[in-house]
Amino acid sequence: MVSTPNNKKQCRLTTEYLIQQLNQLAEQYKIKTWCLAYSGGIDSQVLLHLLYLSKLNVKAVYIDHGLQRQSADWAKHCSQQCEQLGITFQIIKVDASAERGESPEAAARSARYAALKKCIQNNDCLLTAQHQDDQTETILLQLLRGAGAAGLSGMPEIAEFGSGWHARPLLNISQKQVSDYAELNNLSWVEDPSNQQVNYDRNYLRHSVMPQLNQRWPSLNKTLSVFASQQAENAQLLNVLAEHDLKQSLIDESRLDINQLTRLDDARLRNALRYWLKSINKPMPSRAVLEQVVLQIKNNSHDSAVLVSWANVEIRRFRNELFCLHKISHDAAQVYNWDLQGDLLLSSIEKKLSVKKTDTNNEQFVLDASLLKLPVTVRYRQGGERIKPAGRNATHDLKSLFQESAVPVWQRDRIPLIYIGDELIAVVGYWLEHSYAVKGEGILLELYEE
Repeated sequence: MVSTPNNKKQCRLTTEYLIQQLNQLAEQYKIKTWCLAYSGGIDSQVLLHLLYLSKLNVKAVYIDHGLQRQSADWAKHCSQQCEQLGITFQIIKVDASAERGESPEAAARSARYAALKKCIQNNDCLLTAQHQDDQTETILLQLLRGAGAAGLSGMPEIAEFGSGWHARPLLNISQKQVSDYAELNNLSWVEDPSNQQVNYDRNYLRHSVMPQLNQRWPSLNKTLSVFASQQAENAQLLNVLAEHDLKQSLIDESRLDINQLTRLDDARLRNALRYWLKSINKPMPSRAVLEQVVLQIKNNSHDSAVLVSWANVEIRRFRNELFCLHKISHDAAQVYNWDLQGDLLLSSIEKKLSVKKTDTNNEQFVLDASLLKLPVTVRYRQGGERIKPAGRNATHDLKSLFQESAVPVWQRDRIPLIYIGDELIAVVGYWLEHSYAVKGEGILLELYEE
């Protein structure tokens, strides 16, 4: 923990400055409550102090990633600071473990913002303390990663977040101004030792590169701030174009019409795909991965085995449709015993099975209610299964039925099958065995998201 003495420095960062910033946001976006993401570091400590002096409706949240042994001490410091200032304080613990191929910084950031989203309701605004130097680092990192206009526009001053908003009121304030304010007001804060570890990209840039860049180009922050604004305008224009291009190809949120997509040249197609993925909250692929998606769209073989994946995303095609799916690890050999009395969790497909009773006025085929007295098993397709669908005169193999109903190939072994003994009596969501089906009073099997 660091505490610095008071001195005679003057600082451009004032309570009046912050109040002006937040009042403008509150009026424009109907914000009533401010929620500070409070780490106890110098930046958020300064913002906390400014918020206290502003007399606004404020609460503070500390996210404990559990990655540092000092995190409990930092949480205690934050709690004490908020108690002294009379600010409502909350600690939230998160699992910040990185998935395969994910950096520790990205994992911590994802876990942190996922937790903070749950704190933001209508008319709430999350506040974070990123400043002008942070913005410069962000833009340079995005440039080095080969980002396009959206990435090079940096961090927005305000954006939609959860049910409310996320604002960065210090984005036009330099780190020096923040430090001067902390010294002038004799603030105390915590120091995260990981901020000095230059094996992290941002820390390497901050400690090894930025000092030399700033020495050679003293106005770097202001120049890149203007550059970011220009890129934000470019990104907005690209979004307008992408929205126009997607209109004809969008079947639903997760499906696109390939025939319409192939009318676009490669540059517009990549732009439309990026916009689509962002609109459904999927992580953005690299340029190389996106090129693979474009190649599969232009592929005329209609190969249903096509798969392009990254992070937790799968892109597949079936006939003339492109699908964006959440990646799952499914074991089709699983067998579940079920008494039909309560919900059955099918964890590998991330869904639940439930039973709904129907009344005598029901006109669709449902399962005979007498099945409620019998134990059943739930399985998945292995190949060779056959069923006589209710309302039909003949028995069919599932492969033919799935083809007839245009069920995508990868979905076929993820559809639950209901058995009594070794007899298939239902393909959930599709067909019921004729000898077990009735109209009117009976039971309906429903499959829904976990």
